[in-house]
Amino acid sequence: MSATGAGTERPPSRLATMFPGYFALVMATGIVSIAAHLEGMELVSRVLFWANVAFFLILWAATGARFLLHRDRLIADLTSHPRSVLFLTMVAGTGVLGSQFAMLTPWSGVAEALWLLGTGLWVLLSSVFFTVATVREP
Repeated sequence: MSATGAGTERPPSRLATMFPGYFALVMATGIVSIAAHLEGMELVSRVLFWANVAFFLILWAATGARFLLHRDRLIADLTSHPRSVLFLTMVAGTGVLGSQFAMLTPWSGVAEALWLLGTGLWVLLSSVFFTVATVREP
């Protein structure tokens, strides 16, 4: 072994290898929160709503940091056959959080902004996914 530390390479960081489908957490938590609201379990619904707001913000911060620090890996995931579809969880999570804001708060403007963001993400990410699926070799 040399003095440069050859053979002791550190594995990639968790941020570098972040799973693109993590926004399914926001989607699923939001669905359960809405179901709890519809069943009259307001405390459960509210706790899950605020947890979901935190999950959403944390995941977007991590995605932004990944874009800044590990752009090559993010683009590799976006253009990968098995992983590009996972980015669509961003769309679903954003839309479900928008529904939570519409149903559980008086902040309809936030709901509308999230729905617009979700629509934009849907157009962008579905275009990327279908391009990858039809043009790029597996």
